[in-house]
Parts: sequence; C-alpha cells; structure tokens
Amino acid sequence: MAGRRTDTRERAQRVALQLFAEYGYEGTSLRMIAEKLNITKAALYYHYKSKEEILAAVLGDFSTSVAELIDWGKQQPEGPGTRRELLRRYADLTANGITAAARLLQENAPSLQEQPLAAEVRGHIITLFDLLTGPGVLTGGVSDPAASLRVRLAIAALHMAGDEAERSEGGGDELISAALDIACSLIDPPVGSAPEHAPDHVGDLGGVLAEEEVPTTEHP
Repeated sequence: MAGRRTDTRERAQRVALQLFAEYGYEGTSLRMIAEKLNITKAALYYHYKSKEEILAAVLGDFSTSVAELIDWGKQQPEGPGTRRELLRRYADLTANGITAAARLLQENAPSLQEQPLAAEVRGHIITLFDLLTGPGVLTGGVSDPAASLRVRLAIAALHMAGDEAERSEGGGDELISAALDIACSLIDPPVGSAPEHAPDHVGDLGGVLAEEEVPTTEHP
C-alpha cells in the first residue's frame, strides 16, 4: 500500500510538471492533473490537497539536491577539478529529472515570484554559479561577462540534454555525457578562446536568474 502511495505521488509530480509546462502554473488545476493521471480528483486529494502542495514537493526536492551539491562544493579546493566534478554531479541530477523543475522556474517566473521555495532554489543556483565562476560573476559584482556567459551555457547544455533524456526510451545517457563534456570545456576553455561578447538573453534558468535578481553587465 505504501509503495502504491509513493508511486502515485511521484506520478502526480511528473504529470503536474508536464501540465505546468504546457498550460503554465496558473493555467493548471488539480482537476486537470487528476484527469491526466486517470484518477478521480478525490483520489488525488488523498495525496495532495492542492497544486501548491505538488509544487512545494517538486521545488523542495530540487532545492535539497542543489543545496547538497553546494555543501559538497564548498568543502573542496578551488580549481578545474572541483568545477568539473560539480558539473558532473549536476549532470547526474539532470539525469534524475530535475530539468523539468528548472524549466518550471524559468517559464513561470512571474507566477512563482511569491513562492518562498522558488526564491530558495534561485539562491542555490546563484551560489552554484559562484562556485563555478567565482563570487559575483553571475550577479554583476565582477565585470567578466564572458565567464558569466560560459557558465550559463554550460548549465543550459546539461538542461537541454536532460530534456532529451526524459523523452528518450534509452535514458539519454550518451547525450548527457556529451553535454557534460561540452559544459566542462565551456567552464575551463583554452586560453584565448573566450567569447568577446555576451548576448542579452540565454534560454536557461541561469539567464532568468541574472535578469530577475540583479542587473547584469552583459551587453553586446
């Protein structure tokens, strides 16, 4: 019985994320989630009393996962090896389904502004970026737009691979591995290969964070 309950809760989270992506957080109701699950609203109500509870569960898992990664990173010496391992561990998270939660935050930013967990996750992501690039680079405290762009593109590559992996019958392990190689090369490029200009927008959670939380110094 406990196993079935856990399975229903996990399925409800996955389905809710799909509907949030398709209709937006505000446009999705508990009834829609129940119908997609092919169960009654009353049956879903047994597990979750509202879509807000589902959102809290999804973002709570995301927040915990990234917070644990940050705690590990803070205990390591700075350098390319630590940065690569941070990316590898984040890639493992994308393989385990956090990409949909990251996309939810990106695409529903206005609707989730008052959600404490959403702000918490954004704070964790900024800290992760600081570990990958140095304090203040993402938030504009340090004038290094190329470094900011590289880390955003690196995380974007992992998210894109995670999206494809979720849709792949084979799990997409090879794609995530390829994205990790690309991400590592972006974070620590050969000397003299850094891009000279950064675009105003990057289609990923990092870009949203930089634009929403603080002004950036990135201009073409």
